[in-house]
Amino acid sequence: MYYLSEPVDPCKNRYDLEADQKGGGLRVPLADRAPRPVGIGRTADGRYRFVVPLRAGEPVSAFEVLEHQTRRPVWKVSQPTRPDTRQGTIVLGESGGFTQQAIPLELPLPSNIAVSADVPDAPAIGRGFLLDEVPEDLADTDQVIDFDGRRVSEEEFRQQVTGEYC
Repeated sequence: MYYLSEPVDPCKNRYDLEADQKGGGLRVPLADRAPRPVGIGRTADGRYRFVVPLRAGEPVSAFEVLEHQTRRPVWKVSQPTRPDTRQGTIVLGESGGFTQQAIPLELPLPSNIAVSADVPDAPAIGRGFLLDEVPEDLADTDQVIDFDGRRVSEEEFRQQVTGEYC
C-alpha cells in the first residue's frame, strides 16, 4: 500500500483515492491499477471496431493487437492521420488511418485477443476480448460491448469510462 502526501489526479494514476481525514491530507489508493478499458463493436460491414475513451485533448499515438495467451503480435499501427482514429475509433486491419503499420494484420484472427492503445502522458489503456462474444448484430449500430459485457452506445461507454477513470 502506498501513502501519498500530495493529492493525485485519479485518472492519470488510475487510483480511486480517499482522503484520510486524520492523516493531514494523506491519500490512500483503494483500487488496483487497472487500465482504462477499451470497448468493442462492429462496423457496417462486420469488421471489429474498437473504442478508446480519451480525455479532452488526448490523442491515440499507437494501437496494438496481440494473441492474448501467447502475446504474439497480430496487428500494430502508429501515428494516426485521420481525426476519428486520433480520437479513439479504430477499425481492426484498417491501416489507412495510420502513417505506420509495424505489423500487418495477421489472419486468421485468434479467438482471444488483447488490445492496447498508447496515449502520450496517460496510463495504460487496454483490454482482452473473446471475439466470438462480439455479436454480429452490432454491425451498423453505434453500440459497443462495455467493460461489464453490456451493450451500450459508444457515447455512453465513453461517458462511463471518463466518469470512472478520469
